[in-house]
Amino acid sequence: MVAQVPDHLFPYTEQILFALVPVGATVVCHGLGMSLVRRCYRRFAPPLLLRDDNNPARSAFMIMIVALMLITHFAEVIVWAVFYRAMGLLESAQDAMYYSMEYYTTLAISVHKLPGTWSGFGGFESMTAMLMFGWSTAVLAAVVQKMHSIDT
Repeated sequence: MVAQVPDHLFPYTEQILFALVPVGATVVCHGLGMSLVRRCYRRFAPPLLLRDDNNPARSAFMIMIVALMLITHFAEVIVWAVFYRAMGLLESAQDAMYYSMEYYTTLAISVHKLPGTWSGFGGFESMTAMLMFGWSTAVLAAVVQKMHSIDT
């Protein structure tokens, strides 16, 4: 016999299902961004690997890689902000961007609160962002390792 669990014990059930939309868009966006990083590495890194570690071109290349990653993460903040506005959870685009930036970066000190049972929804954004930051860190670590490899 399966015990019946009252709905009020799972207030996030609906939110989890709705969160799949921005989570999916975030993962796709991140995959595209990391693909761009990979293409830039393949295009620009080989000649840099033959140069001295102190070469300014190597530093410029690393700045470009980090900038692409930051732009990717910012695009993902926009994905969540658009979701908040589309769902009518926040009143303005500015509020949605501010809320999203705080939860994506896991600061979560927002003066903006989501209405009613949606109040904990920012946690889904934070969990997703932590995974995306981890993905970026892994890619960045691979690039740095290849750029500083003693085998080349």
